[in-house]
Amino acid sequence: MIELQSMRWRPAVGVFICAVSILAILSCSNDGSGGDAATGRFPIAVTEARVEAGAPLYAANCASCHGVPGVSRPPVPTAPPHDEAGHTWHHADRLLFEWVLDRPPLATTMPAFRGALSDDEILSILAYIKSTWPGDIQQFQREGSSQYEQQLRENS
Repeated sequence: MIELQSMRWRPAVGVFICAVSILAILSCSNDGSGGDAATGRFPIAVTEARVEAGAPLYAANCASCHGVPGVSRPPVPTAPPHDEAGHTWHHADRLLFEWVLDRPPLATTMPAFRGALSDDEILSILAYIKSTWPGDIQQFQREGSSQYEQQLRENS
């Protein structure tokens, strides 16, 4: 009798597991639109609206240490520039996002912006930074971010 009861639940459990798996896959899908940290869609889309929103946020929160890409060098020697001469573009968008929230590893002077900036503000700042890079560097960084996201999906 116990065996018959457990057999009745097997199809329902199977359907539940399939549904959860499909939802997990869809929530992690990278459709290229990016820009929504809550759903994990990276790389970040560089849109006109994001760049326009990010420029003043960058000026207010980042430029005093990192300089303005293409305009001024970092006034703080330990803060890397965010232009093509710097190494920001060597990192995946998800890592850049997390580092703005909580500081990069080994960073001793950069503050954490968790609670000071919203997720969308950080995404806009990163879109602004990315917009200042030459097209080939943007493409390289976008491909690296996509590969990083794929590795995360494969390892989860």
